[in-house]
Amino acid sequence: MELEELYGKFYKEIITYCTAMTKNRASAEDLVQETYLRAFTHWEDLEDLSRGQSRAWLYKTARNLFIDQARKQSRETPMKDEYFPLAAFEEDLSQAAVAQLIARLPEGERTVFTLRYFEGYNAKELGDMFDLPSATVRSRLASAKRRLRQWVEE
Repeated sequence: MELEELYGKFYKEIITYCTAMTKNRASAEDLVQETYLRAFTHWEDLEDLSRGQSRAWLYKTARNLFIDQARKQSRETPMKDEYFPLAAFEEDLSQAAVAQLIARLPEGERTVFTLRYFEGYNAKELGDMFDLPSATVRSRLASAKRRLRQWVEE
């Protein structure tokens, strides 16, 4: 599979996934650009992968880049409170916390959870997208919700 083919086949999926994570189209586009830049620099590893493996690599790379960005933002020292409204700062922390919780989910659960609850896909659509029965998608969603609920209660 050529890089242009990889881009053409998966761009829409990856931009949707990244938009769900970042909640911002411009940030998602930056994340996708960085993901494909990584694909370009690791092409010798990717060219021998199957279509499904290449797709999984893109999702995992996008997720890891997003997590790296969230970690970097959480380590940055904010300026004095007078420069940032407190409500906006608290909102950023809660978004980062949610992103970190979702990032802890196993990849299969995280992907379907993000696409279902942030992008609005239903179980049938997700099943078609990932070649899974709808029941399997619903099972992964239920498992993801159980895990998240447990982690929030901890």
